[in-house]
Amino acid sequence: MPVLYLDIETDNTNGFGLDVFNGKIVTIQILLPSGKTIILKDPGSLDNVKSLLENNLIVGHNLKFDSKFLKHHFGVTLYNVYDTYLAEIILSGGLYAGKHGVTGLKDLVFRYCGQQMNKEEQQGFRYGVPLTQEQKQYAANDLKYLPEIFKQQQAKIKLLELENIINTEMKALPAIVWLELSGIYVDRKRLNELQKEINTRKREAEQSLYEMFRTSKINLNSTQQLTKELNRLGIPVKNTKSEELAKFDHPIIKTLTEYKETEKLLNTFVGKLPTFINKKTGRIHADFFQLGAKSGRLSCTKPNLQQQPSRTLPEWRTIFKAAEGNKIITADYSQIELRILAQVSGDKEYLKAYNTENADLHKLTASKIFNKPLDAVDKKDRSVAKTVNFGIAYGMWAPGLQKKLQSAGIEITDNEAEGIIKGFYEAYPGVAKYLRDISTEGLKNLEVKNKAGRIMRFEKPEDEKAQKSIKRESKNLPIQSLCADMVKIAMGNIFLKLEPKGVKFINTVHDELVFECTEEQAEEVQDIVKTEMEKAGSLFLTDLPCSAEVTVSDIWEKD
Repeated sequence: MPVLYLDIETDNTNGFGLDVFNGKIVTIQILLPSGKTIILKDPGSLDNVKSLLENNLIVGHNLKFDSKFLKHHFGVTLYNVYDTYLAEIILSGGLYAGKHGVTGLKDLVFRYCGQQMNKEEQQGFRYGVPLTQEQKQYAANDLKYLPEIFKQQQAKIKLLELENIINTEMKALPAIVWLELSGIYVDRKRLNELQKEINTRKREAEQSLYEMFRTSKINLNSTQQLTKELNRLGIPVKNTKSEELAKFDHPIIKTLTEYKETEKLLNTFVGKLPTFINKKTGRIHADFFQLGAKSGRLSCTKPNLQQQPSRTLPEWRTIFKAAEGNKIITADYSQIELRILAQVSGDKEYLKAYNTENADLHKLTASKIFNKPLDAVDKKDRSVAKTVNFGIAYGMWAPGLQKKLQSAGIEITDNEAEGIIKGFYEAYPGVAKYLRDISTEGLKNLEVKNKAGRIMRFEKPEDEKAQKSIKRESKNLPIQSLCADMVKIAMGNIFLKLEPKGVKFINTVHDELVFECTEEQAEEVQDIVKTEMEKAGSLFLTDLPCSAEVTVSDIWEKD
């Protein structure tokens, strides 16, 4: 497939240069295989180059930006892409994820070509104003070094056997563009109702605290004052952090926790969310970073739609609503990280649990660690076992287990916590061996690789604490990253099937994908999403089934 090199410049007048809905494209520059550079100034239509852009491999730097503008303004979809920005993060083993000053085009030009780029002209492009000679040169320079960067990156990719990961990421990029342009709708009326409810809860908690403290002259948002007052009442808290408060069983602690939760809901979520609603579309278009973490997981800002308060406020998701006549399709993998752990460890009992119809892994684990028959396992036993199952791959040990269970209202002693975790490792020797081996390997090689071939590297540790951190991360990263790869493979394939049908891709949270479509499309969309997610998972889960659960609703909700 022929390779074209692409870049665009936008008009930053009034600060709209990065805003796809209000900004304008000033130039589109394309470097052809012949070596000729085309510069299209103030394009009104791209009919002449649409086929060229949609049917060839497009190489560029941070192509999500260019793709969004081309799609929104001209209906041009870049299907086959290679992004030097994403490739560099992958080649770094995720060390460059979220870092500035190491993955910009200027950084790559210096790293691969030994040249210093001058970016001063970037802010001067104006729609309707002819280009200066300097601007023409600047536009050409943004393409000039891409072939050499592409060539050298390709050699590194081959050497490190990262072809599959690069392919997964580049196929997922058009889906991220689809996601950001789709946006998610917020029901302002429902948000206002929740705001009133939370305000009422806050006032009630506030009044109760004043009565319990026997004074209203205390600043309930002052850690220092609250700590002093709680100590005065005989509650020896060191501070008012949630994990510290969870250690104490007292009515005032419960009320204070309620107050702090309502305060956070109002300030962090309820108050800020409306400011992100786009005036032109009436929807929130968050920024998703495709390689937001070393594991390959996405991260999100403006706002962070991946960290919404649905745990502290279960009804929160009701504000994210489908437009009239539409439905929201929410799909997520069932216990995916535990299934991955079963696959990579090869543990016979773990695999057996997932290959036995109606088996309950958490109940099985409880039976093993508490040495009880399955029918004697109670709700508390299962809850403890569930916490252990999900926490063990994160390197959780006794203190972590105690803290987790404490926040769920379950108290256990140090010895009990150590006994439970020891019992888990004895019950699942395959899991124990895998976690032991991978943590040793991670510290020795300062990198781990997942089943898909993704490499995750670590900085050289300077002390024992850093060494422990590497060992802990080495246990979880191959699991978490494989989940990310499954989701991205599914995402890329779903894009090809559903985006042309007008379906919106409105959110993703780790192992969850969320879509909006018409009522008539709902059944078809549900089937396609479930099929593609399970197909992507089964590429790696070869010894046990992969299951995706799908919900169809008027709001963003899960089973």
